[in-house]
Amino acid sequence: MIQDHKGRARRLTALGAASVAAFSLLLASPASASADTVGVSIPKDESPHNASREWYYYTGHLSGVDSKGKRHDYGFEQVFFRNQIQYPSLSGYAGNLSVTDLTNDRFKWEAKAAGMPDTIPSDGGYDIAVDDWNMSGKSGSYKLGGGFQDGSYKLNLNLSQSTPPALHGNYTGVRGLLDYAQWGQSYYYSYTNLKTSGTVYDHGEAIKVTGQSWFDHQYGDFKSAYGRWDWFSIQLTNGSQYMVYLISDKTGLVRRAGTMVKPDGSTVDLDPSKVSMTPVGSWTSPATKLTYTSGWKVKVPGGQFTVTPQRKDQEVAWPDAPGGAYWEGASTVTGTINDCKVSGQSYVEITTPDTLF
Repeated sequence: MIQDHKGRARRLTALGAASVAAFSLLLASPASASADTVGVSIPKDESPHNASREWYYYTGHLSGVDSKGKRHDYGFEQVFFRNQIQYPSLSGYAGNLSVTDLTNDRFKWEAKAAGMPDTIPSDGGYDIAVDDWNMSGKSGSYKLGGGFQDGSYKLNLNLSQSTPPALHGNYTGVRGLLDYAQWGQSYYYSYTNLKTSGTVYDHGEAIKVTGQSWFDHQYGDFKSAYGRWDWFSIQLTNGSQYMVYLISDKTGLVRRAGTMVKPDGSTVDLDPSKVSMTPVGSWTSPATKLTYTSGWKVKVPGGQFTVTPQRKDQEVAWPDAPGGAYWEGASTVTGTINDCKVSGQSYVEITTPDTLF
């Protein structure tokens, strides 16, 4: 399935062709954090888990110069969602790939799905492939690749980070365990500062690119609920990064969380009472008629960011996603932290009240 908008859930899909259950949040009971619960261990916990919900999620910002000397800038998302059926012999994998071509004002996305056994490397890490889409690696060194069926864009990237991953949350004293209130808990870590290089094949032309990417890995068991979220990955030019996550149900905001990652890779949990988001605009999709917030003021301890989408239409209008669509887009960042001006880039994921599931 391809969509191309000229000028881009966690998302889940029904895997009918693979004869596996539809992705949803209507899953098993929440994970319990007992005294012997351990946090995230790398590279062991990079492999697929005996857990009902899991996703491997890359976003990034790339730039390069073509054979004529013209600069090209891109944003990208590549993700695999995993729905456990019978661990480890069968799981449903659903993938999304999107490219935001900022130079030519284009946005394209595609979805793929398959049922297959989990690959669990003996030395940790992961190796996932659905058709020609793939991602693999461990311990801060990764590869990913994938392209669209019509040949318009294809990615072949190498990603690396020397500092340790950021472990989000400290629920019941367990580092890397994030509380989702009535939805249960999720183990959650990120590589927030991945140096990225490789090739973008842009309508047949190979463009060498470099840039910065972000990787999220979440896994666990979630009980059924209705919810939506606003998620921000913020990468500042001063070498620090922020993850901000706000979750709502039909009654309003129920959970907020965040992590600040220092240039040396050490982390600080953000005080939830000092984390907030205020929309500054909106955008209505001509494809789905859904209205998304567009442009955001994000407050964190010590200051505030203004996050601005680099293209209004970065909607993934995927019928198999909860509610039928979500918005995932490359954005810019300006702001002030501790009385110092800051700037950078962001990827933002937004759902709407109409996509509550």
